[in-house]
Amino acid sequence: MTKKTKLMTMGGMICAAMFAVSCQDITDDDHYAQPSWLKGNAWEVMEADGNYSSMLKAVELTGYKPIVNGQTILTVMAPDDGAWQTFLSEKGYSSVDDMFQKDPAGLKKMVGYHLMYYAYDWDKMVNFRPNEGDAATAEQRDRDAGLWYKHRTRSQDDMEKMRGKLNSRDTTVTVYHYERFLPVLSHRFFETLGIDAKTNYEYFYPGSQWTGGSNGFNVSNASVTDQQAVVTDNGYLYHVNQVIRPLETIYQTLKQNPNYSDFVGLYDQYAEFAEADEQTSNNVGHTVYILTHGVLPNIACEWPVTSYQAMNQLESVGYSIFAPSNKAIQNFFTNYWKPEGGYKQLADLDPLVMQYFIMQSFAANVRIVFPEEIQKGLVETAYGTPININTDEVDDRMMCENGVVYGMNEMEAPAIFSSVIGPAFADTTYQCYLYTLDKSQLVLSMASNKVDFVTLLPTNLQYNQNQPQMRLNTTTAGRLLEVYSDLDANFATMGQNQARGIVNIHTASNIDHLATSGTQVVETNEAFNYWFVHDGKITTSARFNEQLNPAYAESPFVAFHEVTNNGQPWDNGRAYTYDSPDLFAAASGDGLIHRLAVGNDKNYEYYLFSQLLQKAGLVANGDMPSLVSEGNRLVVFAPTNEAIRQNLAKIPGCAALTVADDYTLSGTLTSTAKTQLANHLRNYFISSLMNTVSTYPYPGSTCKGRFLAMSGDYVEITDNGTLGFGREGGASVAVSQKYFSLPFAFSDGCLQFIDGIIE
Repeated sequence: MTKKTKLMTMGGMICAAMFAVSCQDITDDDHYAQPSWLKGNAWEVMEADGNYSSMLKAVELTGYKPIVNGQTILTVMAPDDGAWQTFLSEKGYSSVDDMFQKDPAGLKKMVGYHLMYYAYDWDKMVNFRPNEGDAATAEQRDRDAGLWYKHRTRSQDDMEKMRGKLNSRDTTVTVYHYERFLPVLSHRFFETLGIDAKTNYEYFYPGSQWTGGSNGFNVSNASVTDQQAVVTDNGYLYHVNQVIRPLETIYQTLKQNPNYSDFVGLYDQYAEFAEADEQTSNNVGHTVYILTHGVLPNIACEWPVTSYQAMNQLESVGYSIFAPSNKAIQNFFTNYWKPEGGYKQLADLDPLVMQYFIMQSFAANVRIVFPEEIQKGLVETAYGTPININTDEVDDRMMCENGVVYGMNEMEAPAIFSSVIGPAFADTTYQCYLYTLDKSQLVLSMASNKVDFVTLLPTNLQYNQNQPQMRLNTTTAGRLLEVYSDLDANFATMGQNQARGIVNIHTASNIDHLATSGTQVVETNEAFNYWFVHDGKITTSARFNEQLNPAYAESPFVAFHEVTNNGQPWDNGRAYTYDSPDLFAAASGDGLIHRLAVGNDKNYEYYLFSQLLQKAGLVANGDMPSLVSEGNRLVVFAPTNEAIRQNLAKIPGCAALTVADDYTLSGTLTSTAKTQLANHLRNYFISSLMNTVSTYPYPGSTCKGRFLAMSGDYVEITDNGTLGFGREGGASVAVSQKYFSLPFAFSDGCLQFIDGIIE
């Protein structure tokens, strides 16, 4: 009976099935005859060609003949005898039989790499669409065309016993190796990326030529010699001009190269085992594992995910790694990590430093990247910092089955390491701050080259002497930054919000240096919190506020010192240390309004002002409800005690009041006088609900000009190097110079003292 074949296209698969019709003999019916373009199965096609004896022999020796010569659906890459002879000669083998005798596993790996799962016609090799399948619209086919570029083969290593960490315990497990994936690089792939196919393909395959033209593809190192796919009974066959060299994972490729042993050693410090998917373990008959590396990209497993059904990820995900050689690492270590910084050898590096060092070797793209993309500045690290290597100077260019490697004998400091937070990575003195940065998730922002920063670097000692105390503690879960809690009388892990607060109060992004003379106000990244610099010393607005307390007799200012990058600023700014015994912190505790409402100590600079507020009926239960509402910030210009005493008679409603030598206010006000006094006092209050208040007033601040006071009248803040305040169109009263015109800044507003009253 004549063989009948029915072809059914299902997404990327062609299913061939034999059938027979029993009701009548239809062997003579042309409708059911085998199409002339079917030339038999893949084995028969190669056999008929007459120039594929080496390939057939290799298929037979390695046990793949039943697949190639049967009904299993597959796509075959077929190198002819000449291609095989070239390969065998290069490897020192006289024949396929000779290779099989000396390296049977190597031959099986080789042959399996030419046998792809499923059937891919020409169109699917050029632009496979795992999501939409054959129903893809023209618009869908243009989206990321060709980027599902790698296909599962039957090339697979045997399972192996490995020793390492499983659930934090050292043990020996069976590691499972999934089948390798074969890269198929089409003209559509390079067209989608907007880069030249020939240049970028041959960068990784210098011994091959790009022959994909305008409608074709290369299969790893091999060129396809057909103009269209050869249709077989069990799929498709493509003739290729070279034996395809099996690719290894990035991890295995680097591990086999002794020049990268230091990098692999660093990477392996994060090695741990993970259980393979349940189906894999069931197929094997016992639990098997894969090698992973914790938070680092999974470059050791053949598949990015362990489900064969996740074709969208399996066929597209590839990693790009910029791997420093041993020479590069040692040179970089010598130049970057100084002995006085506490890191004397590579093994001394803090695990978090190591993690950032390794992660900056990976591109953010979860696909392979090519040199032209790097040259155009389109590639960033996994941390979002730019990749700035010279691709022409890359020493080792390695295409792998799960990505690409740019191997380098020289390396510059990664962007994070050369930014203003670089000292935290370079010096153990700042390890607590390093972990604070990591916890805050602000590292990438701080490493940006689009913004210039000035940072203050708190030391470990400042963390330890802080109240509450903070420490870096080594636990079974790793190193943790902890804060002491009086409530629990114990340490607890620092939260992200607290970490962000610490980083923000130590960071400014609106200046390029700290002044060593004169007075300078710096807005930190913690809103309405400032650094005040005066005559070469620094403080925060929160510490500056302590001067309001009568018992405070110290200076809030401390010395600061620049930390340079080998004598130069860092790539995106400058870094400094400061001599405080503990950490700088943002303003906290009682706000400005509460202070003014309860200012009953005659030694307060605002004692008389607070008494007037109480006399006017603006204070109730330690608050000023008529002036304060939720979300409101108040800018207050308060006359000093002496200014009020000298001008009391001029203040509306105060005719019945007297001031003693100790600034105690006496007298009783009528209701009319209270109203007059209250209306006058509201002139000293500017509300953020009635005005735009993005910062507080100080010399050089943007908080100046015309404002609507809470009295309903307009007032004016002037800035001629020294601040002034008064009614619009009226006389301006000077801000007191006792505090260098610097504001007392709180979370709910700020206070400036003036040397007179508004008339």
